[in-house]
Amino acid sequence: MARSVFEKIWDSHIVEELPGSNYLIFMDQIVAHEITTPQGATEIDENFGGKLYSPEKIIAINDHVSPAKDTATAIQAKVLRDWTKKHKIKIFDIGDNGICHVVASERGYVQPGITLCCGDSHTGTNGAFGSFALGIGTTAQAGAMLAQCLILNKPKTFKVQIDGKLPNFVYAKDVILAIIGKITFRGATGYVLEYAGSTVDSMSMEERMTMCNMSIEAGATSGMISPDHVTIDYLWGKENITKDKKEFDALKNKWLSSASDKDTKYDKEISLDASSLKPKVTWGTNPGEVIDIDSTIPNDADEKSLEYMGLKKGQRLLGLQMDQAFIGSCTNSRISDLREAAKILKGKKVKIPTIITPGSQAIKREAEREGLHDIFQDAGALWTHSSCGPCLGMSMGVVAPESRCISSTNRNFPGRMGTGSRPHLASPAVVAASAIAGEIIHPKDI
Repeated sequence: MARSVFEKIWDSHIVEELPGSNYLIFMDQIVAHEITTPQGATEIDENFGGKLYSPEKIIAINDHVSPAKDTATAIQAKVLRDWTKKHKIKIFDIGDNGICHVVASERGYVQPGITLCCGDSHTGTNGAFGSFALGIGTTAQAGAMLAQCLILNKPKTFKVQIDGKLPNFVYAKDVILAIIGKITFRGATGYVLEYAGSTVDSMSMEERMTMCNMSIEAGATSGMISPDHVTIDYLWGKENITKDKKEFDALKNKWLSSASDKDTKYDKEISLDASSLKPKVTWGTNPGEVIDIDSTIPNDADEKSLEYMGLKKGQRLLGLQMDQAFIGSCTNSRISDLREAAKILKGKKVKIPTIITPGSQAIKREAEREGLHDIFQDAGALWTHSSCGPCLGMSMGVVAPESRCISSTNRNFPGRMGTGSRPHLASPAVVAASAIAGEIIHPKDI
């Protein structure tokens, strides 16, 4: 029987079928960071004798507030640092760190056919490699570290077929925002989203990661893309991948065999014509409240969202004044994102405070080798070290109450970027253009 990439991975990782439609699923890789790990780590040592199942299958990253901003976050980082040292767990710390969903993939810890979990909601980013990657809570993460397994209810499958060539100034971020806008921010609850089609086939791994990153914003358990030659080419030479060509070829064949079969039946399917898309910008308080950049807020818009955002039905977003701009986050902080932003910012000056944060120190170094940091700084933007930054309102660049931030991040919930903040989600290109104009503007008009 034909199976999807998710079904193949699920079936090969079942340890035991449990009562109540639950399954015990083996986890190949665990990723930890300083916000959700310390509590569970302490309990593991104090109540379970510190007996980890496979410490070599865990990596840790100080990323959310790095460097620490206060005593509380300094303690969180120290607990993770000390705990990983005690258990001989690989940690990416200040100077060699970055956002966990960026570092794990760029270092080769994410591979097709594996299961991966992390105490972070955007873990589905890694599904771009054809892995089943899911965000879990602190208690579940501690359990996974102790038993290398999770108790899960099997999600249904939801295929999104995307075909057509993307128009100029339309990116993977616009595609995923279009999908969430179409199915709503709860439309994939209980499903694993699988993205396929000619548009996806032509995307780079970085673009695919942007797509899968925001699957959770549609309520999905995770997002996935079948592995192909693009996946294989990206993985060759990565730190945690064998350098032996024969071994790699054997892995390649195994990885490709996990791709979805041609005649797979899905529980739900939709299609999207990518060639008709325009740049997207959110107007409301969830990513599903999104419109074309040149459109108007719909007449059936949610009143509470409008009130929070200080907007009205029928209002245009073009020309709406911004107070701050941010390019970064696990959604859009990779080198291709920074290159697109640099194309627009080169030779220009920003009119509003603009923060640009690379997704990892490795990306930071590459951007600086290419001179992108000079373009950003010459434009008047702040070029920072890698971290989650202002995305979740915990670190540098918190947005003031009732202030608008045009942002390449993934969430626009009330208070997300700071108490009373008003984020508008968009692609790095739209963010860069709007930073120059001081208002929402189409990149073609810069």
